[in-house]
Amino acid sequence: MAGRIPDSFIETLNERVNILDVISARVPLKKSGREYHGRCPFHDDSSPSFSVNPDKQVYHCFGCGASGGLITFVMEFDKIDFISAIESLASLAGLEVPTEAADQDAARRQAVYALIKDADLAFRKALKSHPDREQAVNYLKERGLTGTIAHRFGLGFAPSGWSFLINQLGVNTTAKKQLLECGLTASNQQGREYDRFRGRVMFPIRDIRGRTIAFGGRVLDDSKPKYLNSPETKLFHKSETLYGLYEARQACRSLDRVLVVEGYMDVVSLAQYGIEFAVATLGTALTGQHLDRLSRQTGQVIVCFDGDQAGRTAAKRAIDTMLSFLNDDFSIRFLFLPDGHDPDSLVRKEGTDVFLARLNDALPASEALIRLLSDDVDLSKLDGRARLTALALPKIAKIPTSIYRSLMLDTLGKLSGTRRSDLDARLQDLSMQQPLNRPTSENIVDSGGSYASKSARFESVSFDSEPKDQEFGENADAPINFEELQTDSPAIEFPDPSKPEPLSNRLLWLLLQKPDLCSETLEISKRSRLINIQALAQVMNWVKNKNNPSTASLMGHFSGTDVGRLLSKLLSRSALFSESSYGAEFEDGVTQLKKQLLTESMRLLADDAKQGKISAKDLHQALSAHKK
Repeated sequence: MAGRIPDSFIETLNERVNILDVISARVPLKKSGREYHGRCPFHDDSSPSFSVNPDKQVYHCFGCGASGGLITFVMEFDKIDFISAIESLASLAGLEVPTEAADQDAARRQAVYALIKDADLAFRKALKSHPDREQAVNYLKERGLTGTIAHRFGLGFAPSGWSFLINQLGVNTTAKKQLLECGLTASNQQGREYDRFRGRVMFPIRDIRGRTIAFGGRVLDDSKPKYLNSPETKLFHKSETLYGLYEARQACRSLDRVLVVEGYMDVVSLAQYGIEFAVATLGTALTGQHLDRLSRQTGQVIVCFDGDQAGRTAAKRAIDTMLSFLNDDFSIRFLFLPDGHDPDSLVRKEGTDVFLARLNDALPASEALIRLLSDDVDLSKLDGRARLTALALPKIAKIPTSIYRSLMLDTLGKLSGTRRSDLDARLQDLSMQQPLNRPTSENIVDSGGSYASKSARFESVSFDSEPKDQEFGENADAPINFEELQTDSPAIEFPDPSKPEPLSNRLLWLLLQKPDLCSETLEISKRSRLINIQALAQVMNWVKNKNNPSTASLMGHFSGTDVGRLLSKLLSRSALFSESSYGAEFEDGVTQLKKQLLTESMRLLADDAKQGKISAKDLHQALSAHKK
């Protein structure tokens, strides 16, 4: 759904849908005073630490700190995006989701979704009843698949010939154009259109909501390419999509771990053997976008690599991209397969229990990093241990500050014989030289409050030292190397209980308690580096232009954004001020903030003068104006 969802509709949802009804349908709650309490659904809660306040339409866990409003809860519990959460709640309330801007492409996209669905049904029907289906059925039986598992993954059959789909779905010029748009047909140099998928077992590729958005096809003879994917379309982006993720979420209510493999057949075969948490990339490398999506679905990812030297080389390259995602709540493990095996062949040879034992023994990324780097050094010698330290520290510097990173430093110190204080000092130098900005792919709020897509660029992770894309068709591109994300403004910093609360966070906390404290807007230079100043400006500007703002409407407006996550974290903080002092504290805080902004602005002007960007005369005039 494109176009901005009006704030008025978000407010209507908060008014029509009681957060208590939504949460209690998923979590057992008991009334205690004005609030309701239960065991937190977001961590292993031994005693009730989760509370819901229906008056403010918010929830909070005193154990893990999870907190937010109605929309945030649905996003986090159901593990869906902002738009999907809005649509889910709207359906519950019996409402249609409007957009402020007329979406000229919406009808066309819905038509394409419908056409792909029809193609999906046509392929499935062909596997059941087409006269030439025997070869496809025999192939699936040879791979050990049952009709039940084929039905679960929606497997189908594209008969040989050039016009199976065109004859069924290309009923008019518009339909034929749509078949081209979604990659189901192609055209030759003479402009003649033909079915893209012919003589193949078909694997529907679904998005996180279960809608078919593309297909993969496996040839039934020795033709090339062996595997053929749909091309990139408005609905399908290989660098973001994982085959089997929807099916894994349906099979496992709580995805404790996800196994990343290379092919669709690996995913389907593993599911046949009861291993229902596997996903596959689609002819590309594993990208940071894939990892970002997985980090929202599970706490652990296991990535398969070949066990030969090529696989170890690939793992060395892969780990660089993976490191920035590692933290105390998200781990990555490496599974090196025996030579000559893929997950499909291995699980059929060894069985479920032995394969699961391999997964349990998969190397943590920290151990894999040290082992892989140790391949190139002699740890029995002093210069070898120094070399290991030099190789490992720049990589550890990419890991976000966490207990996980601290333990990695301890391990490195023991192996290399280096004092922890020396490692910390060197790590600090590296961090200053190359500050960490973990890539994300989020919905953000622009200056007007509209929801927009922030497309992050990620480096990709290859499974092998040489890409296997010769196995894939014209649309199976080589691994994509994405540029590092460039940000114009500093990233949001989330609250750290061990540090003093920044001024912007204190003001945001006050606005969460009493939004009508705000009586003015803030114009902030994009050059400002005050912590979370841009987030505060967005919130203040929204509140100032809103009639009767409430905590629920504030949380609802920023749900699904980095600002919304910051507000959720702040909402969980214990009281920073007494309720009677909210007004005075907010007024004093804004005064302090203006002084900080003035000081920063004058410093930036002085820096510009030193760099020759402005003349001394201009600097003097600007400083004089600032002092006034």
